[in-house]
Amino acid sequence: MLRQFFLYLFLAFLIGCGPSQTIKKEGTEEKPEKTESESKKHYNIGYEYLKMKMYSDAIINFEKAIEDSATYVDAYLALAKAYIETQQYGLAEETYKTMIEKVPSTLKGWTGLGSLYVKMARYDDAIEAYNKGMQIDSLNASVYHGLGHVYEKKKDHEKAREYLERAYNLEPENRAIAFALAKIYLKLERCNEASVLLAKIAKEFPKDIEVALSLGDAYYDCKKYSEALEQYKKVEPELPEFATINIKKAKSLEGLRRYSEAAEEYLKAVDKSENKRIPYIHLINMYLKIKNYGKAQKYITQAFAVAPNDPALNCMKGDVYLGYGDGARARKNKKGYETAIAHYKTAKGWYRKALGDAQWRKYAEGGIKRADIKIKNTQQEMWYGDD
Repeated sequence: MLRQFFLYLFLAFLIGCGPSQTIKKEGTEEKPEKTESESKKHYNIGYEYLKMKMYSDAIINFEKAIEDSATYVDAYLALAKAYIETQQYGLAEETYKTMIEKVPSTLKGWTGLGSLYVKMARYDDAIEAYNKGMQIDSLNASVYHGLGHVYEKKKDHEKAREYLERAYNLEPENRAIAFALAKIYLKLERCNEASVLLAKIAKEFPKDIEVALSLGDAYYDCKKYSEALEQYKKVEPELPEFATINIKKAKSLEGLRRYSEAAEEYLKAVDKSENKRIPYIHLINMYLKIKNYGKAQKYITQAFAVAPNDPALNCMKGDVYLGYGDGARARKNKKGYETAIAHYKTAKGWYRKALGDAQWRKYAEGGIKRADIKIKNTQQEMWYGDD
């Protein structure tokens, strides 16, 4: 009896330690729950596809991640990015709005939507999105950065400055915000503030070419031509075929009145440029400013070979003949006056060639008026003498 009792006790112990079983109701089937690791797995796969620019596969995996976890913020953001990269802006907008609905406490939905609306040039909608984001977190720098970007696009640079300064005060170490603020300072012609900010960024990121160029531009705007020139020289080895560097160097040399060196840089830019007209225009304008009309005439002739009947060159040709006329008139004799009048008339002929161009018409009309006044004054001097 005792042995039988222990046998029953042992069997009861085994049954009690066995796995419990769930009795299913008839006609129902349990579905396994989606685990967080499955969502993460789909997200990671999608992210790898996104990096490889395999957008269709990325989208499929991000959608699976969201299906498994409806509040997966990073998956929504990545899905929206994939749609933006494929220019499916409507689907990107829908993704951000779904994210906002599912996770209303997150700021990223509103900032993402604001950024998308800027890309779509829906600036009022972008402002509304950022303002709604501000209601969630009024101390978040990305909101003010976004608003600054919107107003920059709207050409309201003063308002852009206001918001970017708020962003910068919240995150002074944020390179993107600091650079955006510096560029706004340049547009507002506040070159000293721009140069201080850009110098700080350039020190932290010495290999950033865009920052170095912007710092050179800030120095140039402040008429610190030597500092600008040094900055452009630092960048030049990184962009040896970039003709704009030579033009920037030339303009700095102009500011230093080193005209021969400036001319060399402009001619290097001519050699490098596909559009040779632009460096020629700068070069000719320099010689016009220093009243070296012979050199200006020389390079206008060369420029006409690449840009025949160009309205800007026609106007510059008119300026050259006005200069020739002034030189002849300064001789104060009959032959000089007659030569001057002939040059002024020639100048009018060149200005007339530019009257048909909308951009240069006003300048050409002004040139003709100047020539007429000079002709009248020269005739008076010739007939009545110089009062």
